[in-house]
Amino acid sequence: MAAGRSMLTAPRVGLVGTYPPTRCGIATFNASLAEAITTAMPECRIGVVACADGPPPPREASDVVAELRSGSAEARAAAVAALRDFDVAIVQHEFGIYGGPDGSEVVSLLRELTVPSIVVLHTVLRRPTPEQRRIVEQLGRLADRLVVQSAAARARLLEQYAVDSTRVQTIPHGARPNIAPERAHDDGAAPVVLTWGLLSAGKGIEWGIDAIAMLSDLQPAPRYVVTGQTHPKVLELHGEEYRESLRSRAAALGVAERVELDDSYRDTGSLLQRIREADVVLLPYRSREQVVSGVLVEALASGKPVVATRFPHAEELLAGAAGLLVPHENAEAIAEALRRLLTDEEVAARAAAAARREGEQLSWESVGARYLELASELVRPAPVAVRREPTIPAPRFEHLLDLSDGAGVFEHAKGTVVRREHGYCTDDVARALVVLMREPERPPRLERLAETCLSFLERAQLPDGRFHNRRSTAGEWLDAVGPDDATGRALWAAGAAAAAATTREQRARARRLLEAGAGFRSQWPRANAFAVLGAVALLAAAPARPAGAHILLGATAAGLGRVSRDRAWPWPEPRLTYANPTLAEARIAAGVELGDDQLLAEGLELLDWLVEVETRGDHFSFTPVDGWARGEARPGFDQQPVEAGAMADACARAFDATGDAMWVDRALLAARWFLGRNDVGVPLLDSRTGGCRDGLERDGVNENEGAESTIASISAMQQARRVQAAARRAPISGAASTSAAPTQRSAAPYVR
Repeated sequence: MAAGRSMLTAPRVGLVGTYPPTRCGIATFNASLAEAITTAMPECRIGVVACADGPPPPREASDVVAELRSGSAEARAAAVAALRDFDVAIVQHEFGIYGGPDGSEVVSLLRELTVPSIVVLHTVLRRPTPEQRRIVEQLGRLADRLVVQSAAARARLLEQYAVDSTRVQTIPHGARPNIAPERAHDDGAAPVVLTWGLLSAGKGIEWGIDAIAMLSDLQPAPRYVVTGQTHPKVLELHGEEYRESLRSRAAALGVAERVELDDSYRDTGSLLQRIREADVVLLPYRSREQVVSGVLVEALASGKPVVATRFPHAEELLAGAAGLLVPHENAEAIAEALRRLLTDEEVAARAAAAARREGEQLSWESVGARYLELASELVRPAPVAVRREPTIPAPRFEHLLDLSDGAGVFEHAKGTVVRREHGYCTDDVARALVVLMREPERPPRLERLAETCLSFLERAQLPDGRFHNRRSTAGEWLDAVGPDDATGRALWAAGAAAAAATTREQRARARRLLEAGAGFRSQWPRANAFAVLGAVALLAAAPARPAGAHILLGATAAGLGRVSRDRAWPWPEPRLTYANPTLAEARIAAGVELGDDQLLAEGLELLDWLVEVETRGDHFSFTPVDGWARGEARPGFDQQPVEAGAMADACARAFDATGDAMWVDRALLAARWFLGRNDVGVPLLDSRTGGCRDGLERDGVNENEGAESTIASISAMQQARRVQAAARRAPISGAASTSAAPTQRSAAPYVR
């Protein structure tokens, strides 16, 4: 795209898409957006490039500056020329409104534009054809911004298509406030259930008619009004076949007099009046894919309770109790939902109030202002590029302290509230002790927690050196022996405390824990990796080489798994599972401590491969909770904070071993995953509590803030800030030799 003009005046905005008098949802949206932008900034000039299949229809609007006819290169050139007079182009995208296979001519339009562009994606398909996928991904590369209209649409776009998440912005579909004054129903007046929009078989109207027939026992029985002309493309191919089938269905069910199929064209005012007169809005759509519904938005803006099938946008907007969700193609469920709203005044009143609250957030006035703000950002002169270091917040321990008591660290939370009934686990106590040991200055509250964690591990260790994992609040151990991973983590924590605890007495106690576990052997690579990190932490800090730590390091380093010769999959396991970077970090740490260049090189190569596999565009896309193997779809969900924390640890370790600046950038990128640079574009770090949400989902985050997640975020912030500070203090190479690597340790405290 060409550089934008200076923003000395209101931006000139060119809109591209269908436009009245064309009758379709995109045309209505374009007209509403034009009005909303000029309402937000009256001095803003609007021009429209109107899409048409054939000869342009007669238009009264003076703001149409060009016609974009399907299949006409001349018309496209004229449209591009017309848009040069504007500061930014907002291009509506729907596969059916542009020429070429699946509307591919829109790509040529974007390629030829000379002004910044915003593409509004009205449809995001879950299962696109190869051509549809290609078009959307090309639009993502050509446009300066992509706009989606719901969280579900954003999640699907980032999940299914290779687009840059930093260019994707969510702006909801707008609606006009349309709240009717309070009215008293006549005792004999039948309640009205309303569906509207261009008619096609995908609307699922037949299920609504079946449901109305099941409500004949109500007094008075409800009327079902279906307002809208048949979709022009359906009319062209099939005529009024679908409408006539609905009439026949209503007659066969004996409800013809209570089903009105209104095929008249209604202008905006007339349609809004009809919505105000309805009691319930019904969306019985067949589609399970719909991530945006303008009808649903209009219903909420009108304060109407809604019954809708479980399509994604309905699940999103009705989560606040503005209506009832029903299964697809299920007349009985629709009838039951309608019955509740039509007979239970309290349920109906709550739904209507929730609809009004939701609708207030969706006004066209607000939507127009957001598009105007986005347009203004694009047409400001680009500043001189200055590389700025990302700001990584200092780790906060408030939530971890809330998750702890005098006995240990509780594993789970519901939201931010501790779930004491689930008790404590050695895994999380060990994790907490590791991050506490990294703090260079531990105030009394952190010292008390460190002592609590150390005491917990002492009580958890068994005579053979292994550890219990689960303990109840009553002080009872709930297992005979914990999994090997728990023992590995406990030995890691023991090594960290033996190296960095405040008092000599604490360091001696921690060292005894590790030496008691020196005979630990496991078949599991991760358990060995955790133990390696504990042994290295102690050996790096001890003037003499403690025999137990040296024995433990040698045995567990030998159990890290065999690196594959398959360059496409060198990983020592057939599938990525959890805490994957730790397998690479342990090799790096052991290689440095043992002077084993091959082990060090293997660790760096594995970590480099893993970074490549788990990087998507400009951010990390971590292995989901169910793991990942070649051939499976990416991104996967739910992504776990432990992966990001482990990646920050491993990249910091690689920087310590090589001095290569590349690893600093990667550690910072892992930390920024918590801050919102991820597949969904939402932060997991809770800035209010210092806690961390438990997972990254397709449509947001798991709002619970458990111990594992919170500790992972603390670890990532510690490591990112430490290596960032180290990189500032000393010149670092672009690619250091591993044989000449410095021996600085990633367990050392970071510098503020």
